[in-house]
Formats: sequence, structure tokens, C-alpha cells
Amino acid sequence: MAGDKPYKIGTLEDVIKRDWRNLFDAAKALGFDGVELGVRGDTYIWTELWSAEGCSALMERSRRTGVEIASLCLHTFWKFSFADTDVAHRMTAKEIVLHALKAATELGARTILIPVTNPNQLPPEQAHAHWVEELKAVAYEARKHEVMLGLELVGRSHAKTGQDILNLIEAVGSPKVGAYFDCGNSKSLGGDPVQDIHLLKDRIAQVHIKDPGGNLLGQGKVDLKGCIDALKETGYRGYFVFETPSTDDPDAAARHNLQYLKNLLE
Repeated sequence: MAGDKPYKIGTLEDVIKRDWRNLFDAAKALGFDGVELGVRGDTYIWTELWSAEGCSALMERSRRTGVEIASLCLHTFWKFSFADTDVAHRMTAKEIVLHALKAATELGARTILIPVTNPNQLPPEQAHAHWVEELKAVAYEARKHEVMLGLELVGRSHAKTGQDILNLIEAVGSPKVGAYFDCGNSKSLGGDPVQDIHLLKDRIAQVHIKDPGGNLLGQGKVDLKGCIDALKETGYRGYFVFETPSTDDPDAAARHNLQYLKNLLE
């Protein structure tokens, strides 16, 4: 952890509306410890993560500003999923994870977020089986690279509860496959985020922070204090990454949300 802090706070680039070239300077100015780089759809191969020169540029921005690359977020899994009926898409998804593992190691990122998607709406048992098979195939590489694969509960999926994510983690049986817990997603999908935290416990690799129902933290429906208290009780000491609305004034929203979260954490 940075200094004596038992936590760090990061942000996705969309939250503060910067591209990767300007993200690190803006994150530093706002007071973030790190950033999470989002890798999207068909354009993933054109991002800086997919070239040696690009990774070098990202590392230089991180070193210069002191802002860490906390994690990578594979939005690509809305396009290429482990539960896809197209075998070629499943192979592409696997290749993306394997490349992201190498890039994460080079960049010092310790977690890769993988949303548990089911684009063809396969029956839950079939989708679960595909996910277990493909995750087992990449878990060895995750262990070799010492990078966590964090599975995120999302909408339009066969996995609808924290228990579903835990079942998937346990079926894979790797110490490098855990949960990327999103307080807002748990609430939006009808769960109790506090109960889910106590269910997942030390399987939580990293945390997304948002508060559905409001533009700023504290204005929505999530018991954020209860979530933070539960995470403290389970011994969580990792990153809290904002996936909050950018609003009409992204910097002002980020400053408000940073202070709000710091107050809860301290």
C-alpha cells in the first residue's frame, strides 16, 4: 500500500473522461493512486497494450506521475466470451486473456477484471461449464504470471448472484481466480452487497465502487458504509476502483467521490 495507507483508490478512464495519453496526469492531479485500463470490443488490438512500444509508453507515464496501473478491465468479453457458441470467439477470448496476463506482468498490474458474460444466453449449466473449462485453461498462466483473474458479476448473464460467482471460482479451483466485487452490480442485480462480501470473503481480488440510483457516491441505493465495514472485517486491503458516472463535470464528481470514500475508509 502507498505509504501507511491500508488501501488505494483508482479509476477507470471513462470516469474522468481521459484517454490513456492524458489519464495518468489527470489521475495524479485529482489524487488517485492508480488507474484501471479498459480494453474494448473489436478495437482491443489497437490499444497500447498490444504493442511493446505502447506498453513502454504506459510504463513511462506511470513512472513519471507515480500513478500505478492497478488493473486491466476486459470489456472485450461483451464481444468475445467464454460462454460464446462460436468456438472462434471463445479462442479469441482466451488469447485476449493470455496476452493481457503478459501485459499486466510487464506493467505491474496485479488484477485483470473479466466480466462473466453470456452473450448467446446459453442455459446456465452450459454457460457455467464453458466458463469453467476456459478458465482452467488460462489459470495456470495466471499463476505463472502472479496475476489475479477477477470475475465480475454483470447483467445479462447466467451468473446472477454472488453465490454463482463463488460456485464458478470453486469449480475452477485456482488461487489466481477470484471475484472482482462490484458493490453497485450486486445491488442492481437484486443482491445484498454486504452479504455477498461476507460470502466471498478472501476470494475478493479487487473492488469496483459505484452507487446506482445517484450521480455521486452517497446519493444512490448502495449501503457503501456497510460494504466498507464488511470489507474491513474480511481483511480486504486492495484497490477500490471507481466506476462512477462522469457527470457533466467529471473532475468535480471525482473529487467529491474521492473525499466521500476516504471518509468511509478512514
